[in-house]
Amino acid sequence: MQKSTVAEIRHRFDNDVERFSNLQTGQSATIDAPLVLELIMQAATTNNPDATASLDIGCGAGNYTLKLLQAVPGLDVTLG
Repeated sequence: MQKSTVAEIRHRFDNDVERFSNLQTGQSATIDAPLVLELIMQAATTNNPDATASLDIGCGAGNYTLKLLQAVPGLDVTLG
């Protein structure tokens, strides 16, 4: 089996980014995506109420960070 090239992976991601970026549905197979996003945001803000920065490694489309920014506007974020 041949591995995908970086260009092929980028092309597939670019074609799916709108679907994965939708905060209401997230991945179409994940029915509870809005609830999961909300719970993670609540856990992050409860555990770190005075946070000024966030590092999201493996961020994908950045959905978790987008949700976090709704609760903590102005948070300095780095996506990786």
